[in-house]
Amino acid sequence: AKMATQAFYRMGLVCSIVAFVMFFIAFASPYWYKSWTRVHSSFGNIGLWHVCLYGWIMPRDPVMKSYVGCWWIHSSEFELVANEIMPAWFRIIQFLCVITVLLNLVAMILILLYLTDETRKRIYEKDTGRMFIINAGLMLISAFLVFLISLIFAEMSNDGDWMPRPWMNYLSWSYGLCVVSGFFSAFGGMVLFVLGLIFKDKDRREEENLPESAADMRRREAERAKEKEEEA
Repeated sequence: AKMATQAFYRMGLVCSIVAFVMFFIAFASPYWYKSWTRVHSSFGNIGLWHVCLYGWIMPRDPVMKSYVGCWWIHSSEFELVANEIMPAWFRIIQFLCVITVLLNLVAMILILLYLTDETRKRIYEKDTGRMFIINAGLMLISAFLVFLISLIFAEMSNDGDWMPRPWMNYLSWSYGLCVVSGFFSAFGGMVLFVLGLIFKDKDRREEENLPESAADMRRREAERAKEKEEEA
């Protein structure tokens, strides 16, 4: 049983670390959506916080301003076209990604805290099973959010009103890392949930096998004595 719990813990730990690292790279990198390099396009590439444009002009812009270069997506340069660069669905994805990276970080820290004796006693000793189930919940929620993010981005990036000529663009490696991180989160969450159930079952068995305390024995003897007096 100890070997099984160690194996489950190691799998959960590895999945948690890999999920966090992969999602963080996706979160910070600017290659969610990219134009084919052989095609001349006014759009270069975009991530959650960074965009590269090569002469992009907002549709129906009366002044026909051209945007060139790579910029932080919230730069004042895009003040007049912020809603075109970051439509409502894009802002929702940014928000969901912030929540996801925080969930992954908290889950990873909680799992790492089990490694040292001091933090294990302080955090896990009271109810180890419940703590692992909480960890599992964090990772499974993260996996669900990654599923939503991936689905929304893949669908909405094909909108021709967002970036020009979507048939000449593709979902790039940052998006791929986001998707794969979701699989690690889901698998790690399931492993940690099973580990939590194992510890819950172990605690229940130990409680059932506990010897009666002296106080419980005296209380039972007093109850029996009272019953005998009533019978007499």
